[in-house]
Amino acid sequence: MQKGAIIAIAAVVIVVAAGAGVMIAMNNGKSSGDNEDFAGYEVKTVDNLDNGIVAVGQDSFRWVTYFGLSDKCVMVDMNDSTNYLGKSFMYVGKNNAINNTLGKTLKFTSANCSVTDEDVKTIIDLNPSVVVVPKGFETDCQKQMDALRAANLHIVHIGYIYTFLDPETFEITSDTEKQINILAKTFDKKDRGDELKAAFTDIVKDIRDIASKVTTKKTGFISCLAYNGAHGAESSIPFFMPFALANVDNIMASEKMDYKESGVDTYSATKISEKMKDDTVLFLDATGIFKATDNTSTGILKLFAGHEAYISYPYIWTGINYESVLICAYQILHDAYGLLTDEQLKEKVDNVNAKFLGFANSNRSEVTSKNVPLPTAGTSVYDDESVVFKAFRGNYTHGAVTINNDGSISGL
Repeated sequence: MQKGAIIAIAAVVIVVAAGAGVMIAMNNGKSSGDNEDFAGYEVKTVDNLDNGIVAVGQDSFRWVTYFGLSDKCVMVDMNDSTNYLGKSFMYVGKNNAINNTLGKTLKFTSANCSVTDEDVKTIIDLNPSVVVVPKGFETDCQKQMDALRAANLHIVHIGYIYTFLDPETFEITSDTEKQINILAKTFDKKDRGDELKAAFTDIVKDIRDIASKVTTKKTGFISCLAYNGAHGAESSIPFFMPFALANVDNIMASEKMDYKESGVDTYSATKISEKMKDDTVLFLDATGIFKATDNTSTGILKLFAGHEAYISYPYIWTGINYESVLICAYQILHDAYGLLTDEQLKEKVDNVNAKFLGFANSNRSEVTSKNVPLPTAGTSVYDDESVVFKAFRGNYTHGAVTINNDGSISGL
């Protein structure tokens, strides 16, 4: 039996024994103050990344890609194995990880957004330089996390952050800043951390400067938002950040919302009709349009026959799409107000992706199960993602559509 496998099995046995009442010092390392991660453990800098990064769970691979370290990943979450669609970061990070410089085959967890006993063995065998996991693993996968600690692995916990900009000031929230600081210290990449903070600040300022030219604000309804899977026209949210950034009044703004979680909820045609106005523009999130064909959806969509309607860039896909939220705001300024030309919109979108992902162009190297052709040289992430969406969902990620009197959608 390999040494790593022995360690993994021993680690799991130790945890089980601890659960039976054996006193073992397993959870040392808790910290307090500013120098702690989201689970309360001390943040320490990795000496080197020669053994690679394990980035598992929701958002971990996304943030590692933001820090320009996707090529160091030796293991990512099952949910990041083939799932491109609404994850813009996958169009740069995935290929970098597949062709990583460490000479190891990229591994995946055996469950979505989770770590199993089998994964514990794999991780310990890999003996990575650092393991990046969400805080929630400490409760959802406690036994496995204790086993990884027993193997003396360097572990850092990130947070689930949906409302990453303050709804009033549009400055990055304290949790967003903490997330960046934690990973900047862990990876010894303070300069990159500062670049990411500046990216948020500079792009938001640019969006708000353009939005300041809005003379008459329109109202809007965002529909088909994803949460725990795709949903139809009834799926919306009271605070839709792209609307707020682009000076569109959300007709559902008076509804209650939990700002700590995704905030996505469902609303009836009656509720929506009470709030909509003659100028209400309908935006259909690209992730859920294919679901908007049942009786509930068509009943809601009938309300918007004759209204302006556009496809909206993916808002949530296994976590919040930070860069996509900003791109969506630019799209709205283009679609609802005509404040950007097609060429200007493309320039803005490419700038967002370059600042967050390091590249504006896609390096997707996998032909998906829908036989989506590989992008040609110079194809942007924005355009390649739209092509993949069209193959899988039947619609692109942007563009004007028409809502017909029977609640059907034309122009997809």
